[in-house]
Amino acid sequence: MRRVPFSIIAAAKTFDPEAVDVVFRHFEGFIASQCLIDCTDEYGNTRSIVDDDLYYQAQIALFRAIDRFQFQEPPDSFMP
Repeated sequence: MRRVPFSIIAAAKTFDPEAVDVVFRHFEGFIASQCLIDCTDEYGNTRSIVDDDLYYQAQIALFRAIDRFQFQEPPDSFMP
């Protein structure tokens, strides 16, 4: 699993548009997978599609999470 670098998170916290875009693109697939709904067409075929309203609400929640993110100093016993 790839991780978003700390420098990108720190820049996103200051609302740098490019950094926020990187964070959004990182979570794009996960958000889409969580916003699927089943839809039946006129022929009775069922398929899954991304619900745009759910997707938009998830993006708003991610933006708010970026804003509320708090950095903490590592404990003295932390060894990278």
